[in-house]
Amino acid sequence: MSIAADRAYTALLHRITRGELEAGEFLVETDLARDIGVSRTPVREAIKRLAAEGLVQTEGRRRAVVRAFEEDSVSEIFELRARLEGYAAARAARRIDAEGIERLEALAIRMEACAREGTPEAAARFADLNDAFHQQILEAAASPHLETALRPILQIQLVLLARYRARLRERLERSCHHHREIIRALALHDPELAERQMEVHMLAARSP
Repeated sequence: MSIAADRAYTALLHRITRGELEAGEFLVETDLARDIGVSRTPVREAIKRLAAEGLVQTEGRRRAVVRAFEEDSVSEIFELRARLEGYAAARAARRIDAEGIERLEALAIRMEACAREGTPEAAARFADLNDAFHQQILEAAASPHLETALRPILQIQLVLLARYRARLRERLERSCHHHREIIRALALHDPELAERQMEVHMLAARSP
């Protein structure tokens, strides 16, 4: 993929995961190309990639829309992530060292500060820190195949989580509590407990 296509892909992915492009919305290549500052060809390539990842549906030769997920699909995606990240936590519990635990603790402290602030801006920072937290656990799990399997699920879930923005502060505080329980299980090097706590955390993300 060209640099321009990468740029178009990143821009479209950001708009979809942030809810700026909503489910069912048509992706008009000419408009998107103008907004992003590239030609139509990179936009077309980016749309094809997003379709392959399950975020866009193509209709005919030239029509593409942001995918809308049925309730059964939503449940399956949350459960798949819970299982995969639970497995990652179990692997990480066997492998993580003291330095890795310290990095998770530092991220947890910063997320707790964002939760106390409770503003939309703090929530955006929380989301970035949360991504780093889970990425740290994936790195400790040391499984490239697992990361490959998780990547498209993570992107789809980002879209779905836009539906669950109510009661923002309560959700962030609950997530912080789960993070502490996960860290405790990892520090104990208890794979079963780490897997269980991670699954609870992932499935709770769907609760409003």
